[in-house]
Amino acid sequence: MIVVGGTYREVCSYPEWDRIYGSGGRAAVALSGLSPGTALHTYAYKGWAADVRATMAAFGVDAHVIEIEEELVFEYYHPLSKDRVPHPTVAAPDIEISGDVVLSFGMLEGSAAVTAKRVVYDPQSGSSLYDPKTGRLNTAFLASGSRAGELAYVVRDYMLVSPDPAQEPMDVATDIMSEEGATVVVARHAIGGASVYVGDMRPTRIPAYRSDTWFKIGAGDVFCAAFAYYWGELRLDPVAAADLAARSVAYFNDGHRLPIPPAEALQDLPAQPPGTHRGRIFLSGPSGTLSRRWLLDEAYWRLKELGSEVFSPFHEFGDVLGDRAADALAALTDCTALLALADGSDAGTSTLIGHARASGTPVVVLAEAVAAADLAVHVGMRCEIAQDFTSALYRAHLASLR
Repeated sequence: MIVVGGTYREVCSYPEWDRIYGSGGRAAVALSGLSPGTALHTYAYKGWAADVRATMAAFGVDAHVIEIEEELVFEYYHPLSKDRVPHPTVAAPDIEISGDVVLSFGMLEGSAAVTAKRVVYDPQSGSSLYDPKTGRLNTAFLASGSRAGELAYVVRDYMLVSPDPAQEPMDVATDIMSEEGATVVVARHAIGGASVYVGDMRPTRIPAYRSDTWFKIGAGDVFCAAFAYYWGELRLDPVAAADLAARSVAYFNDGHRLPIPPAEALQDLPAQPPGTHRGRIFLSGPSGTLSRRWLLDEAYWRLKELGSEVFSPFHEFGDVLGDRAADALAALTDCTALLALADGSDAGTSTLIGHARASGTPVVVLAEAVAAADLAVHVGMRCEIAQDFTSALYRAHLASLR
């Protein structure tokens, strides 16, 4: 397998993370066990280049590094945020690659001209595939001079939203196939799983597979790597390849585990059952200090970004919450999960946890700094305990859909 993609430093505050990976480096390491002899073609800051080569060599990856002068760092407060996206000031020379199977990522420093029998391409183009000035689809793959006998395009699902409200995601996927010459388009979902578009058929939905924790940074890189192996090298059909890619992501998310294992080691991962309803999460936590108010706001908006419907007494009733306790309890009966931000003593949240468990509503407790006695109570009530913010949101979203 040939991997073409950037190598960047990634820094996250909660949970603490400071590594040199990027899409190219992470995908190459992910594939190293499945595809011996994997090669990585990448750009890297000259101060890291020796480390990149040594790390790749430790995994049996042959690294071809173009050294650059700028240190490019992605900064995250938590894995669902991206607080600083680097912008190189100097374009690096393009990379030219040919081979049988290539996994190609869009890069910040330059572009890659790829020629291969099978290519998996992730444009890494942010929020949209459309040019904001012309409204036309960006044909980044062909525009780079790349050519493929068969091309699989992998994007996030929100990228299949067209500026034309009359177009559905399937219409955008069809446009990509037509204008970029793609055989298949795979749209990854925020919470895991994917939709696979082939020809003019309706998309096939791939389920999300559950993990105990949810690291998230680099999950898309691992999906692409696994899909490239199963579809590109083993030539499985795209639906089967996407299913194994989704399983590989669940394995990876549970603590940034790399390399990814073979297919037989992924068969027992539990799938999230297809939802017969749209979940509604009751969000509760203390709000008496700036930090606690910030955490409530952050959880509220990040859950919405994941596609959850959220009811928060604080956001609904504000400072008169004490006078609306009955209304809050009534709203709890209409919710399918409770997310409790348990750090800090909060009698109201504790009461809501009791009501939720008494009625059989799933409860996820974020417990980064909770006293052992309080935590024992939550465990005794069969609440799910999450030790980090992103995992708590992930588990609450999935719990709400059961």
